[in-house]
Amino acid sequence: MSEKRYQVFISSTYTDLQEERSTLTQVLPAMGCIPCGLDVQPVGTSAWTALKKLIDESDYYVVLLGSRYGSLSPSGISYTHMEYVYASTKQKPILVLMHDSPDSRPVQFQEKTPEGRRQFSDFRQLLAKGMVAGWNDTRSLDQALRRYLPQLIKSRPATGWVRATTLGSPEQAKEIERLKQRVVELEQEREQLLVQQAGSLGALSQGQELFDVAYRCKAYAAGNCEDVPAKSQLSWNAIFSSFGPHLSQPQHEDFIAARIAERVQESALKDIQVTRPKTHAVTDIVLAPLCFNTIKLQFRTLGLIRRVPRDDARTWWQLTAQGEQQLTSLLAVRRSSPARSA
Repeated sequence: MSEKRYQVFISSTYTDLQEERSTLTQVLPAMGCIPCGLDVQPVGTSAWTALKKLIDESDYYVVLLGSRYGSLSPSGISYTHMEYVYASTKQKPILVLMHDSPDSRPVQFQEKTPEGRRQFSDFRQLLAKGMVAGWNDTRSLDQALRRYLPQLIKSRPATGWVRATTLGSPEQAKEIERLKQRVVELEQEREQLLVQQAGSLGALSQGQELFDVAYRCKAYAAGNCEDVPAKSQLSWNAIFSSFGPHLSQPQHEDFIAARIAERVQESALKDIQVTRPKTHAVTDIVLAPLCFNTIKLQFRTLGLIRRVPRDDARTWWQLTAQGEQQLTSLLAVRRSSPARSA
């Protein structure tokens, strides 16, 4: 058996497919795979962030469909549907395990409303466009997984996971440590240079001045989902307030981008409806790379944030003293009227 292991994300509705999910989680390890997914109903943005991270880390994505569309997120789309769309945008190899006769399942496992049944039908048609394996019971589900997942792995090889059984030589460790120290020194030199040059750039846009935040998102209309580009105007103060309170300690820039995206989410639907009036939900906002880099550069040049060297492949940022002062001026609660003397 190969030493490589593949992480497989299992996506499904919950209360109606517990036995079937259990079957998958038992069969996958025997196939050299690591099953993962949430076994509880996701609630809130933190759960959705955790789900996306699991999908990002997984090599393959399996969606298990019975006869329910599933619980709806605040945007009106089921969590299973959102997970599928996200996995598709990340170009994850996808296997669909679809029940052959959903109407034959027990009534308690089916959608109870006409709208729910319509959404389920639309979702089933969407999934049918991919690699689909049918099933009727746990035995046929076991067989479908064992037959089709190896085909998917063969046609779409993934990185997988291997044991870290060897370490670098002492000489390599010393060289890595020397290079890390040099990176820290260069970063400090860069920060000093930026501070020196900031005064010569003239007046920079800031405060209540507006900035066009460019992004892509999923726009849902009439049962369809489209990946669309969009823009929303936010003031520099609003952008800074979205992530600034979290930067008293270093945070990686993926975290910062996510906080800005949450702020954009507040107005995204209204902004997109200007050109797409039938849109009823917007999800998965991702800032345009050039836009996000502009935001980082702007606040860095203004002296509000600084890069923090970390033993990590990601880029980390933290508030400067000036940034903390600016954040305090924006968020501190002021008295509405002068205090009366006793």
